Amino acid sequence: MSVAITPQEVIGAGVVPVFVAAAAAGNNFVNDGRISLEFVNGHTAPITITIDSHAACNQGFDHDLVFTVAAGARHRTPTFEAGRYNRPDGRVYITYSLTTLLTVGAFRS
Repeated sequence: MSVAITPQEVIGAGVVPVFVAAAAAGNNFVNDGRISLEFVNGHTAPITITIDSHAACNQGFDHDLVFTVAAGARHRTPTFEAGRYNRPDGRVYITYSLTTLLTVGAFRS
């Protein structure tokens, strides 16, 4: 079962980011359209991350957002449009090709 993560509020002075270990079963978060994610890959292999889409994009296709975080790299996403990425429970779901040494943080701006 996917593990929930709690978005951190980003205020004018910024935020000291807190990252949690990526869950083998995936993660999810409540999305209001102002949430972005940051991933830190501490592994020696690249990791593929999939954000589940539930509606068509502006080109008319329903496709997941899939990207790779290189070994030793960080990756920050843009915010997630609620109408496209939210499931009926209001959450966005994330899966990973590998979770060893992968951390994730969710940030509301």
